[in-house]
Amino acid sequence: MNKEIPTIIHSHYTTWHDGSVAMVLPNGQIVALAAERVGDRFKHSWDSELAYTHLKHQYPELSHAFGGSNDHFQSQKDGLENNNHHLYHAAGTFFASPFTKTAVLVVDGQGPDFDKRASTSLWYGQNQSLTLLESPHLADGNFAPESIGHFYTAIGALCGMQELHEEGKTMGLAPYGEPSPYMDFFSEFVHTNSDGTYDLDPKFIYAMLGNTLGLSQFYWQAQPPEIQKIWQKFLDLRGKNIRQKGQEITQDDMNIAFAGQVILEEIMMGLATRIKQLTNSDYLCLSGGVALNSVTNGKILQSGLFKDVYIMPAAGDDGQAIGKLLLDIKSKGLPVNTQISTAYLGPQYSQEATLSAISRSGDKIKATNMPEDDLSAEIASRIAKGEVIGWYQGKSEIGPRALGNRSILADPRNPDMRDHINHKVKFREWYRPLAPVIIEELTHEYFDAKHPSPFMLLVANVLPEQRVVIPAVTHIDGSARLQTVAHKQNPQYYNLIAEFNRQTGIPVLLNTSFNGKGEPIVETPQDAINSFLKMKLDALVLGNYLITKT
Repeated sequence: MNKEIPTIIHSHYTTWHDGSVAMVLPNGQIVALAAERVGDRFKHSWDSELAYTHLKHQYPELSHAFGGSNDHFQSQKDGLENNNHHLYHAAGTFFASPFTKTAVLVVDGQGPDFDKRASTSLWYGQNQSLTLLESPHLADGNFAPESIGHFYTAIGALCGMQELHEEGKTMGLAPYGEPSPYMDFFSEFVHTNSDGTYDLDPKFIYAMLGNTLGLSQFYWQAQPPEIQKIWQKFLDLRGKNIRQKGQEITQDDMNIAFAGQVILEEIMMGLATRIKQLTNSDYLCLSGGVALNSVTNGKILQSGLFKDVYIMPAAGDDGQAIGKLLLDIKSKGLPVNTQISTAYLGPQYSQEATLSAISRSGDKIKATNMPEDDLSAEIASRIAKGEVIGWYQGKSEIGPRALGNRSILADPRNPDMRDHINHKVKFREWYRPLAPVIIEELTHEYFDAKHPSPFMLLVANVLPEQRVVIPAVTHIDGSARLQTVAHKQNPQYYNLIAEFNRQTGIPVLLNTSFNGKGEPIVETPQDAINSFLKMKLDALVLGNYLITKT
């Protein structure tokens, strides 16, 4: 007799950022939502209650489940859960993966492990269970100074990043750098060992963060003289102060990012080699904030250590609630398919919500309802003519990448398009790369990639002969943060790209996230229209509606 599936709800409350809620519905469908997408729409919002309240409103037919016996929501306002942070990361990627036996590597800034702080952990997943193999560099107190995640955050601060959670910018800046004395300096304090372990001198982290983000974000006190000596050595090497907000990026900034990225890759390759030796597994799952470094992920996959690598799209702390939920589902033996093969796990918004958002915009917009095939032909034609399109469909994506349901789309052939979008549409730094999305079966014609990349978490090289064909999505080093899309994953998105291919001969679109400067990705139909009206977009597709400004 089949088990009935109860509505189970979990939230994230192990850290003070990236709140989230995940739930399983009676039909076995999993729904997940990051707190930043709703409510006050503050990036990396810690308040999981925002997501909880939003989902409760979206599913009135399940009102009995909210507050019921399987509702495990807990607000951070009641205090943090002081354990299992890395277990939730590991569970979120292992149970979401297609693998039954796999190595699992979790690397992040830090998270609570009872009275310790974990930043790296190595696991083995088999069938329905996870076994912890190693958790090196466990730290006492509230800070993990031997954290690879904190190391990369510090690198970002040294090249001028002013806020937390800007590691993606550091990764984008790194290819503009070159080998320099910064590499030798950093390597004095952090390096990988022959057995795949790594050493990171805590004094280095305290020196670098203690004079940058530690002061502004963590409210640290001034560091003691022995720490400041390391800081002074860095300043002497740099020869000038760190870049401040509004100042031009220098070659030093680029070289610092380059050095940090190279060292991160070496350490992650060492850990991948170590877990391969410990498990002899053909497969690897990655999670934790460092698993969002798509350059490193691509190099681990390309190394051939593993037949395949899986990274759950919400690899950061916004995936904690998903990890808890999948653990609960497995422990109860419920007949739920926990594999996450697409990222579209957000709530479904009704046609009424779309029409209401259109109506509230009054005479600011013109909305035309079109059959899907006609809409695809129209949008492909507009993109081919140089227009930049907001594309909003169905359920939102989990994780930080827009993957075709909350995207801004444009022509990858236009060499000026990246600068146009960075400068005039999204108002962000000039060096930020924009991603290509390609029909999966044609990937090999444009990219040196042997595996699908549905979550845009793998960087691959653009084939040399194609770099002049799709310059807007080819980074300075010839690479691209690739998304592949199969028809079964997102038929409407696939059909649009296929239509663009029919019109232009290019099965690739430029895809970037649908959000304005300093905002999270849009979530609701109203968010989409609000952002469309504020941004320099030529048109918006909202479901089957083509919307233009009047």
